[in-house]
Amino acid sequence: MTVETDERLDLLDALVYGDAFDCAVTLDELWRYARVRVGREALRRLLDEDPLLRSVVVERNGLLCLIGREELLARRPARLAHAATLRRRADRVARVLRHVPFVRGLVLTGSAAAGDAGEDADVDLLVIVEPGRLGTAFALLGTASRLLGRRLFCPNYYVATDDVAIPPGGVYVARELDQARVLVGDPGVLRAANEWLVDVFPNLAAAPPRASRTWSSRPQRALESLFAGRVEAWARRLAATRLLAHYGAHGDTVPADVAASFRDGTALRFHAGGGVEDALARYAAGRAELGEWLARLDSRRTDLRSTA
Repeated sequence: MTVETDERLDLLDALVYGDAFDCAVTLDELWRYARVRVGREALRRLLDEDPLLRSVVVERNGLLCLIGREELLARRPARLAHAATLRRRADRVARVLRHVPFVRGLVLTGSAAAGDAGEDADVDLLVIVEPGRLGTAFALLGTASRLLGRRLFCPNYYVATDDVAIPPGGVYVARELDQARVLVGDPGVLRAANEWLVDVFPNLAAAPPRASRTWSSRPQRALESLFAGRVEAWARRLAATRLLAHYGAHGDTVPADVAASFRDGTALRFHAGGGVEDALARYAAGRAELGEWLARLDSRRTDLRSTA
């Protein structure tokens, strides 16, 4: 099986992405997040047999990284173990938070969901909320998180049940959505509402059908009757104040799209800081550098064959 330079680069895309976030990858991650359609076993054979891939990929104990970045191979097992610890914490937290009024789904996101959690990682939660109740859900969960400690759980993204379709984005958004782990509610809610993910990662399985009903519990419905009236209006003012403080603490103003989605009642996001932009810049630069390296190696190989 032969491949061209550009195809090799697309096969190794997850390796470049992981490198930008200082993370070695598994074979399954490399296959799942390749930018070109390929069978898992075919990818395994290429890694074993293609001389150019063998010259740039290092594999050890089921983990892979780019040559010269072998320290990532030693780091990933501890990060996988810590992510597993955070996932167990998230499961315990979700058993309580599932009864919070107007919560219709809880989704673990971020590094804990991705299996790459550093020591300072949090239990980041995307909260799916009854339409028209973003403010109330935030007031209850955000306040609880501040009082109990953000390391216990950090609800930093709220979306209404009828707005879980995220606008098509690049590799970062697509990976965040695919890696997310549903703790409460319809397990296929994000994939079914975001079919565009397969345009970014063609090896992903077809999206499952959406469930016919959203989650709610009897204790929840009883508590919801206590929050009628003007609570949502007050809670939205509280959320708006917290948005300003959150982004202001990072030296930013509230992004226009964040303000608009909150104003429209579709989503509430607290995603300032985190270094994502820097990592994505490293990813773009790393992909360009690897592409040039593979092209040079391929050209050298071609010259050697022509003079043999």
